[in-house]
Amino acid sequence: MIVIATGISGCGKVRELGGGPGYLVRLVDDAARWIAEAQRAGRWTSPIKRLRLVDVGRLMLERARDLGLDVGTETILDMAPEALQQLRAVALTEVVNDPDLWQEDCATILVTHACFWWKGHLIPGLDTHYLKLIFDETRRRTAQPALSAVQEMLPELRLSPPVRPEGIFYVTIVDSIYQIHRRLNETEQWRGQVPASELILWQEQEVFLTRTLADYERVPHYVVAHDEPTKTLFDLICFKRPRIYLGYPITHLRREGHWHLIEAARAFAERLRQHFVVFDPLSVKDEEAAALGRGGGAEFEAQFSPQQRAEIEAWAGSLEEARAWAQTLDERTRLTLGRATVVRDLRLIDQSDLNVVFYPTSQMSFGVLSEMIHAHTTGKKVYVIYPFPAISPFLEYHATRIFAPSPETPAPRTPEEIAAFMAQAADLVIEDLRREYGVV
Repeated sequence: MIVIATGISGCGKVRELGGGPGYLVRLVDDAARWIAEAQRAGRWTSPIKRLRLVDVGRLMLERARDLGLDVGTETILDMAPEALQQLRAVALTEVVNDPDLWQEDCATILVTHACFWWKGHLIPGLDTHYLKLIFDETRRRTAQPALSAVQEMLPELRLSPPVRPEGIFYVTIVDSIYQIHRRLNETEQWRGQVPASELILWQEQEVFLTRTLADYERVPHYVVAHDEPTKTLFDLICFKRPRIYLGYPITHLRREGHWHLIEAARAFAERLRQHFVVFDPLSVKDEEAAALGRGGGAEFEAQFSPQQRAEIEAWAGSLEEARAWAQTLDERTRLTLGRATVVRDLRLIDQSDLNVVFYPTSQMSFGVLSEMIHAHTTGKKVYVIYPFPAISPFLEYHATRIFAPSPETPAPRTPEEIAAFMAQAADLVIEDLRREYGVV
């Protein structure tokens, strides 16, 4: 198994604030522990027995030193394009000739960039020649389909597209622009180099280029948020579990002070993760960071639970720092940030098998309804948990199934009654989904 992991500088895929281990480093450590525990208990069923990390950027710097080149992290992107390409070729030649890359019980995560945004222009982060070598060798090692298998054929031509390699996919690690900004400002190389407006575009370019490469090779591409549990990517690598996008009206619930219902949605997500891969839109906190520049202390206290406030203060550094950053955003940047949030959430739906909607309010949410329509019109099933017996035909039209009270049941009148119904219906949804997808 080979996972090509992209993500812009500062996204936290290898390094955290203060130099701690990033998302992918923690994933490898967690995987070693989880696999060992499952093997001891006789419960490990995946052919993958270990995960390992190969950081292409670090390997390039090591080989530069071996060659006597005076190149460091702060100067490598200023190298001539030809020299940078040759250095990348040296590193990738070593990667493709490493026997561990082709071990069937090992998942190798190749950490790289699709592109760099440096001094106002794009620099490639991948070498398509070596990518082609990796994919061609993966196809060679993959058993060919039986002659009786149905193959896609181009009309009027005796030509079949290449076999999709089963043991390889792309993933892009993304994070909120504010958190990326904080990590970059810790480094000498990136401090003050890329404003928020350009960071938004760079992260979009990283996702777009990676997705294009995946589409060309006809392999999956996943967007995984830095703040998702490492189990999300672990399950994508080791198992073929159904993938769920969990939608819920975050902005409305916060505006109304119903933070306890957001906590209920997150608890529901954790229960789903025991059996499925779950993508949570709240794992990227762009809207939260931008909103801190507009709200005061009283509004912050009303909209977030004590646990949520502690989490925000942890990733924000301090509320004052986050507010100061948010207040530097002009209206155009805020608009672009909001649009990036919409596009990212729709991508999360595209990479999911179904959309589960946790909808504990009778008020319309533009975001949730848009997500439901997108999922419904792209062939995804849409399951909705809704605590009120009166159902809008527009909600019903775009849902595969709605878990709601019977028409003769009185509507819940208190937050406690709503929460009780949502918890009970969540149990039914999990049971139904496990039965439908044969998940134990």
